[in-house]
Amino acid sequence: MKRSTKISAIMHKLLIEKGMDSFSVIELRDASLSIGDPRMEPNEARKILYRQILRFVGNGWLESEGEGRDKRYFQTDLFRSLNVTLKVERKSTSSPVKSTPDYSILRHERNQYKAELEIVLGEIDEYQSLYRRFPELEQRLNPMLQQARDRSAHLFGKVNVLTNVINNISSDVAEC
Repeated sequence: MKRSTKISAIMHKLLIEKGMDSFSVIELRDASLSIGDPRMEPNEARKILYRQILRFVGNGWLESEGEGRDKRYFQTDLFRSLNVTLKVERKSTSSPVKSTPDYSILRHERNQYKAELEIVLGEIDEYQSLYRRFPELEQRLNPMLQQARDRSAHLFGKVNVLTNVINNISSDVAEC
């Protein structure tokens, strides 16, 4: 007695039930989108199916002819002789756990912006110090000083936003 070979549900529907043969990756993708989840992105569906096709070619179940977009895949005699069964996808029976999002990344980003802000504030102080020591460099220092001030304002805005969001999240957690 032959042992059965399990293949994915979508490949079973397309190759066994629909009997697709002499197809391109795009044709297989379009057929899968018409019978599968219509919300799936076409590019993601193509990638998933292409990985399956490569596996089938590696197993000798499909052959290919042509190159690039003209490449077509054909079922082999080996595939036709297989005792194919549908691979059953297991679904978790446990109750769904409501996970709380991890907002620690916000604290990390705020700390990074604070560090950058400290550096820029140090630059501003140094430009001002140079201006006092060498007033003749005013024309050259002013554009750089203005850029540093603009960067500091931008970074300060980011720090304020992240601080407000973190405080808001913290107060929501405290209320619970």
